[in-house]
Amino acid sequence: MCVVAVLALAAAASAVAAEPEDSARELADRHAPVMMLKAQENLCDTKGEQYAPTMVDVVLDNPQVFLRQLGTNNPVLMNGAKASDLFGLGEGFYLDFPGDALTPGCIYEEDFRKYSDGRRAVVYAHIVGQEDRPGQLALQYWFYWYFNDWNNKHESDWEGIQLLFDVGTVEQALQTEPVSVGYAQHEGGERADWDDDKLKRQGSHPVVYSSRGSHASYYDSALYLGRSGSEGFGCDNTDGPSVAVAPEVVVLPDAVDDPDDPLAWLAFAGRWGERQTGAFNGPTGPSQKDRWSAPIDWEEDLRGSSVLVPAGKSSGAQVVNAFCGLVGWGSTQLITLKTNPAPLVIVAVILFVLVSVLIGRTDWTRVRSLPVARRRRAGQIIKAGVPLIRSQPLPFLEIALIYIPVALSIGLIVEVIQLMPPFGSLVESDRGVGAVGVVLTLVVGGLGHAIAFIIVIAAVASRMRSLESGTAMGGLEAYRQTFARIGDLLSAIARAVVIVALLLISIVAIPWGIRQLVRYQFIAQTTMLEGLGGQAALDRSTQLIRGRWFHTAVMVALVNGLVGLVAAVVGILLLVLLTGIPLWLFSVLVSASSALIVVYGAVTLVLLYGDATAELEQLEDAEPVETSRASKLVTTSRPQRH
Repeated sequence: MCVVAVLALAAAASAVAAEPEDSARELADRHAPVMMLKAQENLCDTKGEQYAPTMVDVVLDNPQVFLRQLGTNNPVLMNGAKASDLFGLGEGFYLDFPGDALTPGCIYEEDFRKYSDGRRAVVYAHIVGQEDRPGQLALQYWFYWYFNDWNNKHESDWEGIQLLFDVGTVEQALQTEPVSVGYAQHEGGERADWDDDKLKRQGSHPVVYSSRGSHASYYDSALYLGRSGSEGFGCDNTDGPSVAVAPEVVVLPDAVDDPDDPLAWLAFAGRWGERQTGAFNGPTGPSQKDRWSAPIDWEEDLRGSSVLVPAGKSSGAQVVNAFCGLVGWGSTQLITLKTNPAPLVIVAVILFVLVSVLIGRTDWTRVRSLPVARRRRAGQIIKAGVPLIRSQPLPFLEIALIYIPVALSIGLIVEVIQLMPPFGSLVESDRGVGAVGVVLTLVVGGLGHAIAFIIVIAAVASRMRSLESGTAMGGLEAYRQTFARIGDLLSAIARAVVIVALLLISIVAIPWGIRQLVRYQFIAQTTMLEGLGGQAALDRSTQLIRGRWFHTAVMVALVNGLVGLVAAVVGILLLVLLTGIPLWLFSVLVSASSALIVVYGAVTLVLLYGDATAELEQLEDAEPVETSRASKLVTTSRPQRH
């Protein structure tokens, strides 16, 4: 009878002890996230998500995974370490997976698929309060990813989200809803109220859009911009199509004190991946993160929103996309520098020598910007535009500001043309058109920018002519004069476009197309400064460039490259430094600064035309009557090329 009573009391005590555990599981299951993973078309397709949140068991008791200790050559302590082997190990220990984290190839995805075969996706739940915040409770979900294939590549990745309740116990949390939710993103994150429209839910389950490769958690399908450690430095992509994953939940305790506990890995303070420097280092586990024990403080520090990268072809969108690409490229170069520095160093040395030679071969002394028709070396042409603009900035600023709507209008017209037959089908080069479509895409795609730039060159040429004559017209008047001759200008542009396009489309005549493209660089200048138009403007431009084609090609490429580079650098600096302004205002600032740089490029090309005109005049003045002397004089008096 006594034995029965003792057993009954033991059973009752066991039931009481199990009740909080059952409540914790019920709460964790109730709000388990629905994971939206970027769809992957094929194995090793890095445009889709290669991994899924999984159990740490895929790397535990795995003979392919080494446990190493920091020291000489980082010796292997064992392979196939179990949870009990990790228990209590400190910062000097780390797991090392097959493969090289900096040059992952496809081995990590292949191994992940092999190790996780047949396993359901898993998230870890942790319910915790904060000592100095009684009456509040956090429900955390931790996501373990086998590999982080982003700008900061590293083995293993711990991410997650957190739901916050304004109650102090699990039982009370079961009777209410969360008040807010925080999504972890790199070193920081973003929060939302539970009833916020941006938070998508399936019933009581928050929907988490996981960024491809970096696994940062977001509220929607989009491209997100990061410019700091808390946001991440680069761009996170959660764009669809996406695959919905409903993971299984494993509840974690606050701490583990038994090495034989299946969750003994929680007491591992080392690294869950290959030891590397900086951002490429394997991460520490959940219990080593600040938010594990201070969840309320963590959520209060989160941002209220993330920066979406705008779609379209606006200046702001182009700069942001350039920034995304630049960060990715920079990450690749940093990895190359760490793994195989020789090729990168050789290329850098060659570029440095080449730039040094080009700079040293020209003259950088300051010369007057006017008159336009004057001999100038390449360095002098590049340098002369700045003081000219600085001497009377407002009219040139006016030209720059008017350029913005002009460029937008022309770009819109070109976009409409691309949608019209037969261009619509040809421009879609990814649909089997092949080389013809690629060439046509480049020609038509760049046409809007080219026409807008030609109009700016024409307006700048008009203003420089007025300065030369002492009238000093304003920017608006310069555009009025340009549009007064728009028929002649468009006639020349149309002829040039048709000739160059036909040559480029023919494939075999591409070299001739490039030759003609360079020969037609002065059509705006000859139209506005010499009163020509149509074919006459093309012929005059060809005449000026004859004998100096290579010089003109290099200078035009240099000016356009310089304009593009400076615009990109200025835009990226604004993007990184002005983090507090809305993206629309950033786009306005980028457009304005880019327009000013374009005006500088136009001034430079007008001066290049002036140099060609002065050279041709010198040659014509030096022509003798006698043919025998002509050859000699042309040889001895032709000015030196730049």
